[in-house]
Amino acid sequence: MTSPGKIARRGPADLLLTAEALVLLVFFRVCLALVPVRRIIKAITSMPSQAGARPADVTASDRDLQLARRVQWAVGAVARHSFVEFVCFPQTLTAYTLLRWRKVPSTMVYGVARSPEGELIAHTWLEVGDKIVTGVEGAAKFTPVERWS
Repeated sequence: MTSPGKIARRGPADLLLTAEALVLLVFFRVCLALVPVRRIIKAITSMPSQAGARPADVTASDRDLQLARRVQWAVGAVARHSFVEFVCFPQTLTAYTLLRWRKVPSTMVYGVARSPEGELIAHTWLEVGDKIVTGVEGAAKFTPVERWS
């Protein structure tokens, strides 16, 4: 069975979460094309950015981690099976928003690195506690320069 078929076989809560993820991914992809990033971040976060530093409390409850895994699955499923490419930033913004709506604290991280050719490259990922929810692939290669909670 195809993956979209597997998605359809999940329970109503997961189907709703997947629909929310799809709407938010499209919304944030459009926003990132039209609105300055700082304005988007300011609109959805409650705390000012922090340069590279990790918050002192990095523990997450079992409930928070369980919800984070469900959000990770939903965002990943939509991103993998969409006709449109959703790179790390809209995925991070989407997961952050879904978790915020569910009162799960999380932190968006913006990191930079150099490509083998010496070009500056960027990556975003989302953390719940000390677990990476989105953007796990390659996150270790990037140096965090900003965090938003």
